[in-house]
Amino acid sequence: MRFVYLHPLRDAAADLRPGRDNKLIPLIAALAPESHPDREAIIDAANQANAALDKIATIKDARKHVADRLNTMTGTGRFAQKSGLSFEDPKFDRVVGAMRAKIGELAALEMDENGLGYNNLLYMAVLLAAIADAPATGDDAALRVLLVEEPEAHLHPQLQDLLMRFLESEAVGPTQVIATTHSPTFASSARVERLTVLARADGEGKPVARLPKDFGLTDRQLAYLRRFLDVTKASLFFARAVILVEGVAEQLLVPVIAARMGRSLAPNGVAVINIGGVAFPPFSDLFGFEKLPYRLSVISDGDGQPSSDELEGEDEALSPRAAGLAERAGDNVIVKLAEKTLEWDLAVAGNSALMLEALTQVKPIAGPRLSGQIADSDERARADAILNKVKDVKGRFAQELAELIADESKPLVVPAYLKEAIEWVTNAHDFGASAFGTGPSTADK
Repeated sequence: MRFVYLHPLRDAAADLRPGRDNKLIPLIAALAPESHPDREAIIDAANQANAALDKIATIKDARKHVADRLNTMTGTGRFAQKSGLSFEDPKFDRVVGAMRAKIGELAALEMDENGLGYNNLLYMAVLLAAIADAPATGDDAALRVLLVEEPEAHLHPQLQDLLMRFLESEAVGPTQVIATTHSPTFASSARVERLTVLARADGEGKPVARLPKDFGLTDRQLAYLRRFLDVTKASLFFARAVILVEGVAEQLLVPVIAARMGRSLAPNGVAVINIGGVAFPPFSDLFGFEKLPYRLSVISDGDGQPSSDELEGEDEALSPRAAGLAERAGDNVIVKLAEKTLEWDLAVAGNSALMLEALTQVKPIAGPRLSGQIADSDERARADAILNKVKDVKGRFAQELAELIADESKPLVVPAYLKEAIEWVTNAHDFGASAFGTGPSTADK
């Protein structure tokens, strides 16, 4: 096995700088092995360049000025030294080592004149080319590997995606590429079958390596993840705990509700992933003690759900209904369902006044009118009326409501199902506890 290691804090410009460690040497040596006619051609080109240099008057004068002063210092006796000016000695390794790799958008420029990201791309291209062409030098290694730490360094998201596609195309036959990354962008560009996740089950023990391709997902689920595992969803591979939600409203509101509970999600390493619907199983099935071993809370609606049998049907494998999610609770996964839906449950818990204030920001006429109409109604009737008004503006309404909830001077009652879901992913100290369930219980301040 032959491998090349590309360390994370690399200086691509320095590593491709002329000298005996120039990474261009093994590449060109692979393309022009011993006895290859191009080797002599390279040496001849260097000799011709030096000969042409010697014919230039300024070079001759400069050489004489240097030689005269050197002779004055050392004398012409025992300590005499010869001096001269030339390009690199006409030896293959030295000529090739003096070459410079260049890169640029409009013209090839010196690497010091370019951004670090593009220099890194050039560096990886040189290394991969040398590995791929190694057999030409007689390298008969059964496996050739490029090991790259954090290949995303200094690259903007679009280039990270292109880099992943390039590395996948290069990793064929006896050539493999192994990369470590902290970038959801880079990870989301890879096929899920290629991922290995390093995670700690309890946050303190040794990390374990888990391969999502071995989690028992069906071909359809893997295909679904390939299509929908975008940058925001890929952050679940880097989190310490995860909350899966249906849509943007939950994605906006759950973090601020958690903060009001004194359980801010970011310091606990919790990612809120909006899956854009109720197709939870391809994502929830990634979790378990023998899979991704950290905690998962699934938050979904409970209104108008069909039977759980539909979840397992072949035709519905990628569009399951939330009610069937209850059967997936276990190990490190809990499922919490609203009685109806997020906005309705927030209102019925006792937050209708706060929600009417947010509605007024979105609908300045309809908001105050609705407030008067439901003033004497019970909480459930108020919740029905509020949900009916916000169902066509859920995103904008959630933004306004999130801002109000963040104001600690305003009262907030957290529905039990949200409270339990948030507590589950932020209670790292009682990871072994059983806390599974699906229904709402009592509301807490």
